[in-house]
Amino acid sequence: MDTSINQNQERMMGNKGFRTFWLSHTATQFGSQVAFLGLPLVASLTLSATPMEMGILGALEYAPFLFIGLFAGVWVDRFPRRPQLILSNVGRALLLALIPIASFAGVLSMGWLYIIAFLTGIGTVFFDIAYQSYLPALVNKEQLVKGNSLLEGSRSAAQMSGPGLAGAIVQFTAAPVAMLTTSLAFLISAFSLLFIKRDEEVSSSPGAKRGLWEDIREGLRLSFSEPLLFGVIRCSGIFNFSWSVMFSVYVLYAIEELQLSSGWLGFVYGGMGVGFFLGASLVHKAIRKFGMGPVVVGSAAIAACGGPFAPLAVGSDGMTALILSVGQFFFGLGISMWSISTLSLRQTIVPAHLQGRVNATVRFVSWGAYPLGSLVGGYLGNAFGMRIALIAGAVGLAVSVSTLLFTPFLRRKEKSVQELEKGNFKGIG
Repeated sequence: MDTSINQNQERMMGNKGFRTFWLSHTATQFGSQVAFLGLPLVASLTLSATPMEMGILGALEYAPFLFIGLFAGVWVDRFPRRPQLILSNVGRALLLALIPIASFAGVLSMGWLYIIAFLTGIGTVFFDIAYQSYLPALVNKEQLVKGNSLLEGSRSAAQMSGPGLAGAIVQFTAAPVAMLTTSLAFLISAFSLLFIKRDEEVSSSPGAKRGLWEDIREGLRLSFSEPLLFGVIRCSGIFNFSWSVMFSVYVLYAIEELQLSSGWLGFVYGGMGVGFFLGASLVHKAIRKFGMGPVVVGSAAIAACGGPFAPLAVGSDGMTALILSVGQFFFGLGISMWSISTLSLRQTIVPAHLQGRVNATVRFVSWGAYPLGSLVGGYLGNAFGMRIALIAGAVGLAVSVSTLLFTPFLRRKEKSVQELEKGNFKGIG
């Protein structure tokens, strides 16, 4: 078995299309992680945002997943995915470059930040759905777990360095300047995708007689009727809602109540990057040892363990940052293993012509929960204090894990995508 795995890995690394895609993904993740901390810092440090304003900002970043997520899934399935990836990143690069320009011109406001966050979120919708649906066109099915692990490894490397870089830039220059780094990274990602020459099959043509709503219903029907897919969607929705309740006030809580500098905050988020890296390194071995189902459940439980650390953080700046960093480590470890295992599951058992719509349905529910959670977190932070919002979010994370106990995951012990294909999935699609 080890020989076969090594041979698959060698073939995948010899795949120029995958290597180029990996480079593009790495640049995208690096830019995204700088923006992940940089955008809230612009709001809190440059514009003195309130907890409610921070909640609204977080909501608008992910609101497009609710408004256009399902339609984007149909679009991704009907048209070639590589051009969509390129246009999405070019659009996001140009939009984020407006933040430092507006700041230097003295016209930057929360209103402008809201608009840019929402429009950038539209680009994120199309990029995220298209990238998940594009990988199966570049590698064989038996290479999906390893391919997703390598992509997640890039995400972990970006997570370790991106927030730290954002914190350093903000510490020594100004928060809006960090957005220039993100913009450049998105442009590099879009440019590198131009060099992928592999042809991609379009599963359904734009001129097909099927209506838009009929295509959407087909994706919804599969996503909610297959127990494993529905289990992932339900858990992700509750987890991300609770996560967003916490992180709508997380940066403001760290800066105002814990009195951490942007440099220390970069260190805190670096803990998540270490967890991401370790999770991406271990998930393949974990699936081979315990099976896909137990790894899915275990990874969600590990991620939920990161919840209580934020409201319990006390002590000196260094001690507080260390406690927060440990919580971020558990988040990164669990989320990394969850993302790789559940994405590989979808890419294996869902037919190619439904990949975009199923991925869009998952994102519609799971990422669509972010804006709702952000609004709730902002309200709780304003009305009852930011620590209460953090505690409420931590409780919700535990609830999300409990929903997996009512799914077949603990009984599914397949240890490779080949075993998944031989399972009870012949009727899917």
